[in-house]
Amino acid sequence: MIILAFDKLGSSLNQTAINLKWHRIQYLPISPTERVKEDQLETILDYNLNDTLITGRLYEELTPIREMRNELSKIYSVDLSSASDSRIANLILEHVYSEELRMDIRNIRDMRTWRDNVILGDCIAKFVEFKSLQLREVLSVISSTYVYQYNNYKYSHKIHFANCVFALGVGGLHTEDAPGVFVSDKDYLIQDMDVSSYYPNLIINNNFYPEHLGKNFITVLKKITEDRLEAKKQGDKVKADGLKITVNSIFGKMGSETFWLLDAKQMLSTTLSGQLGLLMLVEDLHEKGIEILSCNTDGVVCKIPRKLLDTYYEVAKNWEKKTNLTVEFSPYKKYVRRDVNSYITEKEDGSTKEKGAFQKTIELKRAYRMPIVAKALHAYFIEGKKVRETLEECKDIMDFCISQKSGANFIIELHKNSGIEQLQKTNRFYISKKGGRFIKRDRNSKKLTGLHVGRLVQVLNVYDSDKPFEEYEVDLSFYEKEVMKIVDEIEPKQMTLFEFGDFNKGAMVRQDKTGLKVTEAKEEDLSVEELNKLGKNQFIKKIESIVGNHRSVNGISPRYVFVKDVNPITMMAEVYCLSKGLHRNIAIDKKAYKKENIKPGTLVYCTRFDKKDANYTLAEYRVTEKIEQEREELL
Repeated sequence: MIILAFDKLGSSLNQTAINLKWHRIQYLPISPTERVKEDQLETILDYNLNDTLITGRLYEELTPIREMRNELSKIYSVDLSSASDSRIANLILEHVYSEELRMDIRNIRDMRTWRDNVILGDCIAKFVEFKSLQLREVLSVISSTYVYQYNNYKYSHKIHFANCVFALGVGGLHTEDAPGVFVSDKDYLIQDMDVSSYYPNLIINNNFYPEHLGKNFITVLKKITEDRLEAKKQGDKVKADGLKITVNSIFGKMGSETFWLLDAKQMLSTTLSGQLGLLMLVEDLHEKGIEILSCNTDGVVCKIPRKLLDTYYEVAKNWEKKTNLTVEFSPYKKYVRRDVNSYITEKEDGSTKEKGAFQKTIELKRAYRMPIVAKALHAYFIEGKKVRETLEECKDIMDFCISQKSGANFIIELHKNSGIEQLQKTNRFYISKKGGRFIKRDRNSKKLTGLHVGRLVQVLNVYDSDKPFEEYEVDLSFYEKEVMKIVDEIEPKQMTLFEFGDFNKGAMVRQDKTGLKVTEAKEEDLSVEELNKLGKNQFIKKIESIVGNHRSVNGISPRYVFVKDVNPITMMAEVYCLSKGLHRNIAIDKKAYKKENIKPGTLVYCTRFDKKDANYTLAEYRVTEKIEQEREELL
């Protein structure tokens, strides 16, 4: 747990057990301060055994990083067996520092360079220069900016340049990226350009050393960097990985008051020079007619006209000469993103890199939240597979599970028809067609808050591997909706059929005797919950009434449409969008229609629209008898 820094993060063994897909999630059955009675011994021993087995499983899971620590301990004669990455960096840095400079590290452990304020103009590397008036003005403003210790030296600046919005700050440079799908083809190449070991090399090349340590610090950092490259060349992965952890941590430690590298000016010099250096690269690329898709900390993703590839590489080479840095290239077959921190990339060899919502594997440090969503996104965008198909093929209940941890002020309850069941602090559950309502009760105010309102859940704190998947009765429509929320963000074209301006929802328009239009008072908004309580026939009649009176239903997806008429010859349907209150004629895909006929008087959920020529065709849908709420809300 210390290796993973869970002691600092406050992650419990039970949460770790969920991420390990452990079959049994169990809390101490009695209060830790309670005197144990004899008839409770077996229960407590059983609980203890479960915890011990989870710890053993975690020990096995961490075998590679435990072995790395053991090997590093031998190399550097320091006990790293239970060290976090941060502590590994501390101890290796101290070891190399004392060995290289022949000094007692204890002499500098209490040293720091404290600064009440810093002017950013003193933190900019000499190589930074801009051609455009706009960026020269930005440089002038930043150079005259003071930052202060009491505010953690924070600064922020936004730049609208090269058809992008760039945000600068202590955390690094990044663009505010809109969702989208970008594909390499015969005319364009989607490619990432990353700067190798950006921050460490900026420190070395520009002598960004902590004032109290002097230039000897650069000597030590060079030694660590050279040793890492040599270890990598020799195939010594353990040493190379250990030194990589050390090198990458140095920038952050310059801003840490608890470590002897503290010098805010040099920390700011590294990050600010890095941001402005990337902006120089962006400026040169933009000037040559190369489109910038994204920029983040140490890299720039571009959409490059293939006729300008030589120009692109020439810009990169010139930038390397100016900065004395090296770049690496990663061409992409496809680049799909929701934002700058949530994307998936596919290379020519079919390998992919996922981040954020697209990350299929659940890391031990992340919350456990239905991996099936990321898997369905991967299949949809990379393999072209239908979302519903991925969901229906998955037979691992753990892929549908979600973890929920409550704070000390709350009690978690499962409200079922048979009564209320009080749950433990951390629970694993999934959305099901049968079950109970997940409720959070405030211990003081007794206020109830619904989690996943409008959905039924089943708790899965005890997992039976022999139970057939079908018996879980997973509500696939919920997971489909979760996937489609992200798909809709990335492919907004699928919603354009119903995205018109603001309409007077719920209002009915009639003509009086004079022929003037009179808008009657808006009727009370219809409740999704009340609609779903109706029987099948009553439900359809109510929907027909809504359509006939030009009303709308709030809180639902625009994908729900009521079918007014269908022409099987022309494959056209007249539909009414319930959330927008709009009539629309849409084309229906023949294959989809053969699979499931659309009939007048039915409610349809539109899953996917395909663009054919200049028109959109409904390519995937399902007939439904229920409306799902668009968002969660308080009970």
